[in-house]
Amino acid sequence: MKNKLSIWVFITFILFCLFPRFALAETVLEKIKRTGEFNAGVRKDAIPFGYVNRRGKWTGYSVDLIHLIHKKLEKELNQPIKLNLREATIDSRFRVVQRGDVDIMCGATTITQTRSKRVDFSVPFFMTGAQFLLKLEDAPSFDYNGNLNDVPIAFLPGTTTQEIIPQIYPLANWKNIRNREEGIKKLKQGEVKAVVSDGILLLGEIVQQGSDLGNFVLLPSQPITREMYGCILPQKNQQWKQLVNLTILGPENRLLQKEWFSINSGEFPYIIEQVD
Repeated sequence: MKNKLSIWVFITFILFCLFPRFALAETVLEKIKRTGEFNAGVRKDAIPFGYVNRRGKWTGYSVDLIHLIHKKLEKELNQPIKLNLREATIDSRFRVVQRGDVDIMCGATTITQTRSKRVDFSVPFFMTGAQFLLKLEDAPSFDYNGNLNDVPIAFLPGTTTQEIIPQIYPLANWKNIRNREEGIKKLKQGEVKAVVSDGILLLGEIVQQGSDLGNFVLLPSQPITREMYGCILPQKNQQWKQLVNLTILGPENRLLQKEWFSINSGEFPYIIEQVD
């Protein structure tokens, strides 16, 4: 009896040790099909990609893109799938994907080689880059083709913008800020002449502060640097990545981009290049 008990304890122990490996071997699509649930991470503080609007609704281009992926997922798996939106932050966005807390994270995340060592990325869904935000009345005298000698400009340290732009304009009077909110407040108060960052995120911050986009301008119209945003995906999930990519490159997403970013009618008018 004791021998039989010992054998069952041993088998149970072996299965317990092996189970996590089996779970890890399960692909994202297999897990979603098995559970009937799709977990997606988006942010609540990254206008216009993921944010809470004035009516208290979680919205944004990335939120709408997730809904498109959800729709394609149900068609691909031929079954109803429950969508769970989960908040991710600028600090947790990679970790939640690596841990398997979410199946995808979509937001304002630049694709880089360094980051690709930790996670995978979809094809780019948006292209932006460093631009100067100014008050409309200051635009005619702002010579971004010159040296901007002693012009006070706010920037975020520790960003790709900070690595490049001050090197192009070394004679400018560079002012450190903690975030874009602080930079735009300093711009409104006249403490700086411009704020430099990813153009689309500067527009988002203006809206967040309740200001009129018509009172500001981004220069130059084409960004100085290129920042390509992609959805964060788990590594070694090629079929899942393909489904996400096909959604991003599809006609429904092109219409969605026009709704959000069209110069003539978009909620956040912005010139973007096609990134397919």
